[in-house]
Amino acid sequence: REMRQMAEPRSPVAPASEGGSVMGPPAAAAGRWAMAVHVYVSEGRDRALISRLSAAGAAAGAFVANEFVDAAYHRAGVTLAASDAGRLEAAVAAVCQQALAALDLRTHEASHPRVGVVDHVSCSPLGSATSEEAGKLALRVGRFLSLSGPGDKPALPVYLYGAAREDGRSLAELRRSLGYFSGASKGLWTGLSDEMASAMRDLAPDYGPSDVDSQYGAAVVGAVPWVTNYNLLLASASMDQADLMTRCRRIARLTSTRGGGPVAVETMALPHEHGVEVACNLLDTATTPPSEVLARVRALVDAEGLRLAGDYFTNKRPEEVLAFTLAAEEASRGSIG
Repeated sequence: REMRQMAEPRSPVAPASEGGSVMGPPAAAAGRWAMAVHVYVSEGRDRALISRLSAAGAAAGAFVANEFVDAAYHRAGVTLAASDAGRLEAAVAAVCQQALAALDLRTHEASHPRVGVVDHVSCSPLGSATSEEAGKLALRVGRFLSLSGPGDKPALPVYLYGAAREDGRSLAELRRSLGYFSGASKGLWTGLSDEMASAMRDLAPDYGPSDVDSQYGAAVVGAVPWVTNYNLLLASASMDQADLMTRCRRIARLTSTRGGGPVAVETMALPHEHGVEVACNLLDTATTPPSEVLARVRALVDAEGLRLAGDYFTNKRPEEVLAFTLAAEEASRGSIG
Protein backbone atom coordinates (compact mmCIF):
# COMPACT_ATOMS: atom_id res chain seq x y z
CA ARG A 1 0.00 0.00 0.00
CA GLU A 2 1.36 3.40 -0.90
CA MET A 3 2.13 5.79 1.92
CA ARG A 4 3.23 9.34 1.14
CA GLN A 5 6.71 10.24 2.28
CA MET A 6 6.63 12.51 5.30
CA ALA A 7 8.72 15.65 5.44
CA GLU A 8 12.12 15.36 7.08
CA PRO A 9 11.42 16.34 10.70
CA ARG A 10 13.58 18.04 13.28
CA SER A 11 15.09 16.02 16.11
CA PRO A 12 13.87 14.72 18.46
CA VAL A 13 11.24 13.11 16.29
CA ALA A 14 9.40 9.83 16.30
CA PRO A 15 10.37 7.39 13.53
CA ALA A 16 7.88 7.00 10.71
CA SER A 17 5.67 3.92 10.69
CA GLU A 18 3.89 2.15 7.88
CA GLY A 19 0.50 3.74 8.43
CA GLY A 20 0.54 3.03 12.14
CA SER A 21 0.93 -0.71 11.75
CA VAL A 22 3.39 -1.24 14.59
CA MET A 23 2.48 -2.75 17.92
CA GLY A 24 1.30 -0.40 20.64
CA PRO A 25 3.24 0.41 23.79
CA PRO A 26 3.47 -1.98 26.73
CA ALA A 27 0.72 -1.84 29.34
CA ALA A 28 2.97 0.15 31.69
CA ALA A 29 3.29 2.91 29.08
CA ALA A 30 -0.45 2.95 28.47
CA GLY A 31 -0.94 3.84 32.15
CA ARG A 32 1.40 6.84 32.01
CA TRP A 33 0.21 10.44 31.49
CA ALA A 34 1.02 12.38 28.35
CA MET A 35 -0.66 14.77 25.94
CA ALA A 36 -0.33 15.48 22.22
CA VAL A 37 -1.20 18.69 20.40
CA HIS A 38 -1.56 18.88 16.63
CA VAL A 39 -0.86 22.34 15.22
CA TYR A 40 -2.03 22.83 11.61
CA VAL A 41 -0.69 25.85 9.75
CA SER A 42 -1.42 27.28 6.32
CA GLU A 43 1.98 26.61 4.77
CA GLY A 44 3.01 23.51 2.88
CA ARG A 45 5.72 24.61 0.47
CA ASP A 46 8.36 26.23 2.64
CA ARG A 47 9.85 23.18 4.33
CA ALA A 48 12.55 25.24 6.00
CA LEU A 49 9.87 27.27 7.77
CA ILE A 50 8.05 24.14 8.94
CA SER A 51 11.34 22.82 10.30
CA ARG A 52 11.82 26.10 12.18
CA LEU A 53 8.34 25.77 13.67
CA SER A 54 9.10 22.25 14.84
CA ALA A 55 12.44 23.40 16.24
CA ALA A 56 10.68 26.15 18.20
CA GLY A 57 8.39 23.57 19.77
CA ALA A 58 11.32 21.32 20.67
CA ALA A 59 13.29 24.24 22.13
CA ALA A 60 10.34 25.05 24.40
CA GLY A 61 10.43 21.56 25.88
CA ALA A 62 8.08 19.35 23.85
CA PHE A 63 8.96 16.42 21.61
CA VAL A 64 8.13 16.57 17.92
CA ALA A 65 6.27 13.32 17.40
CA ASN A 66 5.29 13.92 13.78
CA GLU A 67 5.62 16.45 10.99
CA PHE A 68 3.52 16.22 7.85
CA VAL A 69 3.81 18.65 4.96
CA ASP A 70 1.53 18.70 1.91
CA ALA A 71 2.49 21.05 -0.92
CA ALA A 72 -0.76 20.61 -2.90
CA TYR A 73 -2.88 21.42 0.15
CA HIS A 74 -0.39 24.16 1.13
CA ARG A 75 -0.76 22.90 4.66
CA ALA A 76 1.36 21.31 7.35
CA GLY A 77 0.73 19.60 10.65
CA VAL A 78 3.21 19.42 13.54
CA THR A 79 2.42 17.05 16.40
CA LEU A 80 3.98 18.02 19.73
CA ALA A 81 3.87 15.75 22.77
CA ALA A 82 5.04 15.79 26.37
CA SER A 83 4.33 14.35 29.79
CA ASP A 84 4.30 17.84 31.27
CA ALA A 85 1.36 20.09 30.38
CA GLY A 86 3.27 23.31 31.09
CA ARG A 87 6.09 22.49 28.70
CA LEU A 88 3.64 21.37 26.06
CA GLU A 89 1.63 24.58 26.37
CA ALA A 90 4.81 26.66 26.01
CA ALA A 91 5.84 24.65 22.95
CA VAL A 92 2.47 25.12 21.24
CA ALA A 93 2.63 28.86 21.97
CA ALA A 94 6.12 29.06 20.45
CA VAL A 95 5.05 27.28 17.26
CA CYS A 96 1.93 29.42 16.87
CA GLN A 97 3.77 32.67 17.53
CA GLN A 98 6.39 31.91 14.87
CA ALA A 99 3.71 30.89 12.36
CA LEU A 100 1.77 34.11 12.95
CA ALA A 101 4.93 36.16 12.42
CA ALA A 102 5.81 34.41 9.16
CA LEU A 103 2.55 33.70 7.34
CA ASP A 104 -0.05 35.83 5.57
CA LEU A 105 -3.45 34.41 4.69
CA ARG A 106 -4.03 37.12 2.07
CA THR A 107 -1.51 35.50 -0.27
CA HIS A 108 -2.39 31.90 0.57
CA GLU A 109 -4.02 29.74 -2.12
CA ALA A 110 -4.72 26.07 -1.56
CA SER A 111 -6.93 23.12 -2.43
CA HIS A 112 -7.61 22.48 1.28
CA PRO A 113 -9.93 24.74 3.30
CA ARG A 114 -8.66 26.77 6.27
CA VAL A 115 -9.86 29.63 8.46
CA GLY A 116 -6.50 31.17 9.36
CA VAL A 117 -2.72 30.93 9.19
CA VAL A 118 -2.83 28.99 12.47
CA ASP A 119 -5.85 27.12 11.26
CA HIS A 120 -6.43 24.41 13.82
CA VAL A 121 -4.98 23.33 17.17
CA SER A 122 -6.21 19.99 18.46
CA CYS A 123 -5.34 18.59 21.90
CA SER A 124 -5.56 14.82 22.43
CA PRO A 125 -5.02 12.86 25.65
CA LEU A 126 -2.54 9.99 25.67
CA GLY A 127 -2.19 7.14 28.17
CA SER A 128 -3.95 7.99 31.43
CA ALA A 129 -4.64 11.61 30.46
CA THR A 130 -8.31 12.57 30.17
CA SER A 131 -10.38 14.54 27.70
CA GLU A 132 -11.15 16.99 30.51
CA GLU A 133 -7.42 17.67 30.94
CA ALA A 134 -7.04 18.07 27.19
CA GLY A 135 -9.93 20.52 27.24
CA LYS A 136 -8.24 22.64 29.90
CA LEU A 137 -5.06 22.73 27.83
CA ALA A 138 -7.06 23.76 24.77
CA LEU A 139 -8.63 26.62 26.77
CA ARG A 140 -5.20 27.91 27.75
CA VAL A 141 -3.97 27.70 24.16
CA GLY A 142 -7.12 29.46 22.96
CA ARG A 143 -6.64 32.29 25.45
CA PHE A 144 -3.02 32.72 24.33
CA LEU A 145 -4.04 32.99 20.67
CA SER A 146 -6.81 35.46 21.49
CA LEU A 147 -4.49 38.02 23.10
CA SER A 148 -2.03 40.39 21.47
CA GLY A 149 1.51 40.13 22.75
CA PRO A 150 5.20 40.93 22.35
CA GLY A 151 6.70 41.02 18.88
CA ASP A 152 3.48 42.33 17.31
CA LYS A 153 1.69 39.08 18.06
CA PRO A 154 -1.89 39.58 16.80
CA ALA A 155 -5.05 38.78 18.73
CA LEU A 156 -7.11 36.18 16.88
CA PRO A 157 -10.79 35.30 17.04
CA VAL A 158 -10.71 31.82 18.61
CA TYR A 159 -13.47 29.26 18.21
CA LEU A 160 -13.54 26.29 20.56
CA TYR A 161 -14.87 22.76 20.12
CA GLY A 162 -14.99 19.37 21.80
CA ALA A 163 -13.98 19.15 25.48
CA ALA A 164 -12.96 22.83 25.41
CA ARG A 165 -16.66 23.76 25.42
CA GLU A 166 -19.43 22.76 27.80
CA ASP A 167 -21.73 21.83 24.92
CA GLY A 168 -19.03 19.68 23.26
CA ARG A 169 -19.63 21.26 19.86
CA SER A 170 -18.06 19.09 17.16
CA LEU A 171 -15.29 20.30 14.87
CA ALA A 172 -17.37 19.54 11.78
CA GLU A 173 -20.33 21.53 13.11
CA LEU A 174 -18.08 24.47 13.94
CA ARG A 175 -16.42 24.40 10.54
CA ARG A 176 -19.77 24.42 8.75
CA SER A 177 -20.80 27.44 10.85
CA LEU A 178 -17.61 29.25 9.81
CA GLY A 179 -18.11 28.68 6.08
CA TYR A 180 -15.10 26.33 6.04
CA PHE A 181 -16.44 24.36 3.10
CA SER A 182 -17.61 27.39 1.11
CA GLY A 183 -14.93 26.94 -1.56
CA ALA A 184 -15.74 23.28 -2.15
CA SER A 185 -17.51 23.86 -5.46
CA LYS A 186 -14.34 25.37 -6.93
CA GLY A 187 -11.89 23.16 -5.06
CA LEU A 188 -9.81 26.26 -4.32
CA TRP A 189 -9.46 28.56 -1.33
CA THR A 190 -7.79 31.96 -1.80
CA GLY A 191 -7.23 34.34 1.09
CA LEU A 192 -10.12 34.81 3.50
CA SER A 193 -13.23 34.36 1.38
CA ASP A 194 -16.21 36.69 1.66
CA GLU A 195 -18.30 33.71 2.80
CA MET A 196 -15.90 32.92 5.64
CA ALA A 197 -15.56 36.55 6.71
CA SER A 198 -19.36 36.91 6.79
CA ALA A 199 -19.77 33.66 8.76
CA MET A 200 -17.18 34.82 11.31
CA ARG A 201 -19.03 38.10 11.78
CA ASP A 202 -22.23 36.14 12.41
CA LEU A 203 -20.70 33.67 14.89
CA ALA A 204 -19.18 35.25 17.99
CA PRO A 205 -15.79 33.78 18.92
CA ASP A 206 -15.27 32.13 22.29
CA TYR A 207 -12.18 34.28 22.83
CA GLY A 208 -10.60 37.25 21.12
CA PRO A 209 -11.81 40.07 18.90
CA SER A 210 -15.07 39.86 17.00
CA ASP A 211 -13.45 41.39 13.91
CA VAL A 212 -11.22 39.12 11.86
CA ASP A 213 -8.00 40.41 10.30
CA SER A 214 -7.67 39.08 6.76
CA GLN A 215 -3.90 38.74 7.23
CA TYR A 216 -4.26 36.16 9.99
CA GLY A 217 -7.82 34.85 9.88
CA ALA A 218 -9.18 32.99 12.90
CA ALA A 219 -8.12 29.89 14.83
CA VAL A 220 -10.07 26.79 15.75
CA VAL A 221 -8.93 25.16 19.01
CA GLY A 222 -10.34 22.07 20.66
CA ALA A 223 -9.84 18.81 22.49
CA VAL A 224 -10.96 15.38 21.33
CA PRO A 225 -9.73 11.80 21.50
CA TRP A 226 -7.21 10.94 18.80
CA VAL A 227 -8.51 11.47 15.25
CA THR A 228 -6.94 9.35 12.50
CA ASN A 229 -6.45 11.26 9.25
CA TYR A 230 -6.68 8.76 6.39
CA ASN A 231 -6.53 9.93 2.76
CA LEU A 232 -7.27 7.98 -0.40
CA LEU A 233 -6.17 9.21 -3.83
CA LEU A 234 -8.61 8.49 -6.67
CA ALA A 235 -7.71 8.87 -10.34
CA SER A 236 -8.82 8.24 -13.91
CA ALA A 237 -6.76 8.10 -17.07
CA SER A 238 -9.60 9.24 -19.34
CA MET A 239 -11.95 11.43 -17.30
CA ASP A 240 -11.77 15.22 -17.25
CA GLN A 241 -11.22 16.96 -13.91
CA ALA A 242 -14.81 18.17 -13.55
CA ASP A 243 -16.28 14.70 -14.03
CA LEU A 244 -13.64 13.16 -11.76
CA MET A 245 -14.42 15.72 -9.05
CA THR A 246 -18.16 15.05 -9.28
CA ARG A 247 -17.67 11.31 -8.90
CA CYS A 248 -15.19 11.71 -6.07
CA ARG A 249 -17.53 14.02 -4.18
CA ARG A 250 -20.20 11.36 -4.49
CA ILE A 251 -17.80 8.72 -3.16
CA ALA A 252 -16.79 10.99 -0.28
CA ARG A 253 -20.40 11.66 0.66
CA LEU A 254 -21.32 7.96 0.61
CA THR A 255 -18.26 7.13 2.71
CA SER A 256 -19.18 9.61 5.44
CA THR A 257 -21.53 9.01 8.33
CA ARG A 258 -23.67 11.97 7.21
CA GLY A 259 -24.04 10.32 3.81
CA GLY A 260 -25.06 6.92 5.15
CA GLY A 261 -21.55 5.49 5.42
CA PRO A 262 -19.73 3.92 8.39
CA VAL A 263 -20.03 5.33 11.89
CA ALA A 264 -17.64 8.09 13.04
CA VAL A 265 -16.29 8.99 9.59
CA GLU A 266 -16.07 12.52 8.17
CA THR A 267 -14.91 13.13 4.60
CA MET A 268 -14.04 15.76 2.00
CA ALA A 269 -13.17 15.35 -1.68
CA LEU A 270 -10.27 17.65 -2.53
CA PRO A 271 -8.23 18.17 -5.72
CA HIS A 272 -4.72 16.86 -5.34
CA GLU A 273 -1.67 15.97 -7.41
CA HIS A 274 -2.55 13.27 -9.96
CA GLY A 275 -6.22 13.07 -9.00
CA VAL A 276 -8.68 13.80 -6.20
CA GLU A 277 -8.29 12.76 -2.60
CA VAL A 278 -11.06 11.54 -0.36
CA ALA A 279 -9.73 12.94 2.91
CA CYS A 280 -11.17 11.12 5.92
CA ASN A 281 -11.29 11.96 9.60
CA LEU A 282 -11.76 8.66 11.46
CA LEU A 283 -13.15 9.68 14.83
CA ASP A 284 -13.16 6.21 16.39
CA THR A 285 -11.05 3.51 14.74
CA ALA A 286 -12.20 0.96 17.31
CA THR A 287 -15.71 1.32 15.84
CA THR A 288 -14.73 1.90 12.21
CA PRO A 289 -11.17 0.83 11.38
CA PRO A 290 -9.38 2.15 8.28
CA SER A 291 -9.79 -1.25 6.62
CA GLU A 292 -13.57 -0.80 6.61
CA VAL A 293 -13.26 2.65 5.04
CA LEU A 294 -10.85 1.29 2.46
CA ALA A 295 -13.23 -1.54 1.53
CA ARG A 296 -16.14 0.89 1.10
CA VAL A 297 -14.12 3.30 -1.03
CA ARG A 298 -12.85 0.45 -3.20
CA ALA A 299 -16.41 -0.70 -3.89
CA LEU A 300 -17.54 2.84 -4.72
CA VAL A 301 -14.48 3.44 -6.91
CA ASP A 302 -15.28 0.33 -8.93
CA ALA A 303 -18.90 1.44 -9.35
CA GLU A 304 -17.79 4.88 -10.58
CA GLY A 305 -15.21 3.50 -13.01
CA LEU A 306 -12.27 5.10 -11.21
CA ARG A 307 -8.94 3.85 -9.88
CA LEU A 308 -7.65 3.86 -6.32
CA ALA A 309 -4.12 5.20 -6.84
CA GLY A 310 -2.96 5.10 -3.22
CA ASP A 311 -3.82 5.66 0.42
CA TYR A 312 -1.88 6.93 3.42
CA PHE A 313 -2.07 8.24 6.97
CA THR A 314 -0.83 11.72 7.86
CA ASN A 315 0.14 10.85 11.41
CA LYS A 316 1.10 7.99 13.67
CA ARG A 317 -1.10 5.99 15.99
CA PRO A 318 -1.61 7.41 19.50
CA GLU A 319 0.07 4.33 20.98
CA GLU A 320 3.18 5.07 18.96
CA VAL A 321 3.23 8.72 19.96
CA LEU A 322 2.82 7.80 23.63
CA ALA A 323 5.62 5.23 23.51
CA PHE A 324 7.92 7.65 21.68
CA THR A 325 7.17 10.49 24.10
CA LEU A 326 7.86 8.43 27.20
CA ALA A 327 11.06 7.02 25.69
CA ALA A 328 12.19 10.52 24.72
CA GLU A 329 11.43 11.77 28.24
CA GLU A 330 13.51 8.95 29.74
CA ALA A 331 16.39 9.61 27.36
CA SER A 332 16.26 13.34 28.15
CA ARG A 333 16.39 12.71 31.89
CA GLY A 334 19.29 10.30 31.36
CA SER A 335 21.29 12.83 29.36
CA ILE A 336 20.73 15.48 32.01
CA GLY A 337 21.81 13.11 34.76
